[in-house]
Amino acid sequence: MARTILLLDGNSLTYRAFFALPSDMATASGQVTNAVFGFTSMLQYLLNEQKPDLVCVTFDRPEPTFRHEMVKDYKAGRAETPDILRQQMGLVRQVVEVLDLPCVEVIGFEADDVLATLATQARAVGDNVIIVTGDRDSYQLVEDAPADGSAGSIRVLYNKRGVSDYALYDEAGIVERTGVHPTVYPLYASLRGDPSDNLPGVPGVGEKTAAKLINDYGDLDGVFSAGVAKASPKLRENLIAWEEQVRSNARATPLIRDVPNVTIDVLRAPNPDLGAAREMFKALEFRALSDRVLDAFATTWGIEGTGGTASPQGNLKPLELNLRTVTSAIDLVLPTEGNVAIVGSWVGTAGRSELTGLALATEAEVQFVPADVVPHIIDALASMFASDVVWVHGHKIKELLRSLHFLGLPLDHLEALGLDTAVAGYLLDPAENVYALDELARQYAEIDVRPTDAAPIGQLDFGGSAASDLADATGRNAAAIVVLVEPMLTSMRARGLQKLYDEIERPLIAGLARMEALGVRIDTTYLKELSQSLTSQARTWELEVQRLAGEDFVVNSVPQLRRILFDKLELKSGKKTKTGYSTDAQALEPLREDHPIIDAIFRYRELEKLRSTYGENLINEVGSDGRIHATFNQTVARTGRLSSDQPNLHNIPIRSEEGRQFRRAFIPADGCELLVADYNQIELRVIAHLAQDPGLVEAFRTRADVHSETAKRVFGVEAAEVTLAMRSKAKMVSYGLAYGMESFGLAQRLSIPQKEAAEILNAYFEAFPNVRAYMDASVNEARNKGFTETLFGRRRLIPDLQSPNYSRRMAAERQAMNAGIQGLAADIFKVALVRLDQALVDGGFASRIILQVHDEIVVEVPFAEHDAVGALTVETMRDAAALDVPLETNVSWGKTWADAKG
Repeated sequence: MARTILLLDGNSLTYRAFFALPSDMATASGQVTNAVFGFTSMLQYLLNEQKPDLVCVTFDRPEPTFRHEMVKDYKAGRAETPDILRQQMGLVRQVVEVLDLPCVEVIGFEADDVLATLATQARAVGDNVIIVTGDRDSYQLVEDAPADGSAGSIRVLYNKRGVSDYALYDEAGIVERTGVHPTVYPLYASLRGDPSDNLPGVPGVGEKTAAKLINDYGDLDGVFSAGVAKASPKLRENLIAWEEQVRSNARATPLIRDVPNVTIDVLRAPNPDLGAAREMFKALEFRALSDRVLDAFATTWGIEGTGGTASPQGNLKPLELNLRTVTSAIDLVLPTEGNVAIVGSWVGTAGRSELTGLALATEAEVQFVPADVVPHIIDALASMFASDVVWVHGHKIKELLRSLHFLGLPLDHLEALGLDTAVAGYLLDPAENVYALDELARQYAEIDVRPTDAAPIGQLDFGGSAASDLADATGRNAAAIVVLVEPMLTSMRARGLQKLYDEIERPLIAGLARMEALGVRIDTTYLKELSQSLTSQARTWELEVQRLAGEDFVVNSVPQLRRILFDKLELKSGKKTKTGYSTDAQALEPLREDHPIIDAIFRYRELEKLRSTYGENLINEVGSDGRIHATFNQTVARTGRLSSDQPNLHNIPIRSEEGRQFRRAFIPADGCELLVADYNQIELRVIAHLAQDPGLVEAFRTRADVHSETAKRVFGVEAAEVTLAMRSKAKMVSYGLAYGMESFGLAQRLSIPQKEAAEILNAYFEAFPNVRAYMDASVNEARNKGFTETLFGRRRLIPDLQSPNYSRRMAAERQAMNAGIQGLAADIFKVALVRLDQALVDGGFASRIILQVHDEIVVEVPFAEHDAVGALTVETMRDAAALDVPLETNVSWGKTWADAKG
């Protein structure tokens, strides 16, 4: 009987996971875990979906491969792997090891070659192989099983993007996807090129042209003879000029199917140490995912004792589903009172792609509304959301509101908005990374959402494509929300979180939905000109780096830059990685005085990052209405702060002059101006209030220059003797304390010895003794309770305060010190955001909040509303919380965001 073999490309899947999930997913000790979480989630899904008999994971080795010897500058154009991704590769390998998954990697060969070798051998003995990767080179391996049964098959489960978008390709699928048969894919790829491997293709030859050339002429000899003769003049010119490059590509593109000493004997079913696996997942804080992964091992290989609370064989109750499909607006039956849950489904990203349908559920039944019917029920949905006798619940409902708004749903009246189970899950446990609906149902209602023999429905669910599957999956999500409402409300009440949800987080959902739907207008002409200018400047500095190096080379290539700096120029670095001396900013900073090339490298990198990260990215995010509609997240940052993505507007640079220029691209609608309001020293005011330090409180009450006052006390001088340097150091200490900074961090920021930094910190605590007392009390209270709590009731779990590991315990203490400060500052800002948004809506103003960045609120204001909205903003932000020090707000105006910020 043919076996199912699952082969995983570890590097590819980890890389995709890293860029698909938020980079601020981290443990309480600060270890970023988004790539590890994504990889582990993929593994769990794949095991449930494919039920393999045998499995193997492959990784690339750091050493050069035979292709580096064959092709000059092979992969040289790749950007340096981000440090936070590199740090997680070791953790991914530990996950593979603790789960006892066979792992193969061979010096001199890429992971793809190992996959090709194992797949070829397995097919030859009749096995059916599924290769899971995000690398298109694997397309050449695809082979259907022969009709006579003399061999097995090889298919590719290709990770198109993110962690939830896959396609399973057989031979026909490859032909449909690329236009060529897998056997000639290397030739097709050689013509098209592969920028990720630094294998340039023929200019003007894209996928369609490459496929036509190969299909018409069979091979490269045919392309470069008969094909050239019949080509258009421009194509003929390019083919002739690039023939050598294409033939070089063709030598590097084929995968090796006989890597030495690699045999299918390595393939086997795993037998993990369950205790060790649970300990590792506990350390990574993958609470719910741990159960899902171990359940997948139990289901796939029957490993006894694996299952956790998520096991469908446990005490979970199956979800009852009374489902019907609505065929027209007339068929829709909206409840007249009580609870209703609403859930959407999308082609791609929730809220950012086409709706495929939505489900509405009550305790009695679930109604699935197909996409073509949704536009016809918008008026009915608007009445439901504005009702005073119905509560409308959802899971990440803001994304659905956004989609419905673009179909005509007004967002100014959402009085019926009830429980968002994802936001509730976040308040109950802000340390969790992903608030998957099926996991919340298991945890709080002991309900198994999944249908029999189905993969879990959740954030990383791959979903079915058939209409019946879609209706069932969406309907189950809606039904699960109805069941979850009461137990989650009960849990929030028990932990004192109900008021926090009702007064801050729930109205914030509506406010953020309005903000995202409106978006912020962009001057695309200016932005394109700025991007072009940065491109030119970056090129100038790239040439300067090459001039200082004495030769042309790829500045973004780590191996080439390493050779220039440490071999040719013989600079000395103290930071070394497994592959050689590091070229990251931290490693190069001490070398600035040793050679002018270092400053040039920093300048080039700064401009190149601005160009690629902000110039191109922002332009690509501008919608057809000329506005950027970013996403603002409530359930990511553990401190309670909001985060932003698609694009991340919180990272719009402000430190460099070039960076600040990007804010000039943010403009108001015609007839309007931008109001920018932010709190003045909010964290320091929070510290003064919480610590009740007389010196700080007095400084804020008398409106003194708090940094000069701090410098006077810390350095023991009179006010007239405070220098700018003293004030700067005092400011750094004050803000650093809000983020748990200690002497090491202060020393780095001020570029002073750690001993001097420690002396400055000690002097600060002597000057403001109540601050030290507050921080110590915060740690002790958190250690006793297991969590910190803000004045508004927001909790943050900090379990590592009891850790026997010294470094983890110290990191947890720093978190406990600043959690109350950061949490209260976040709460105050959210209150201000909610109240201002509601005041604008209730007051009948045309002005609307269009952007939130850290402690800034940006409002688009018609000229006629200038005075009224300005006064309203100041009043609302000032009265957001009653502290023992005044909350002061800076308000400014301008025709661009940059103008308003002065």
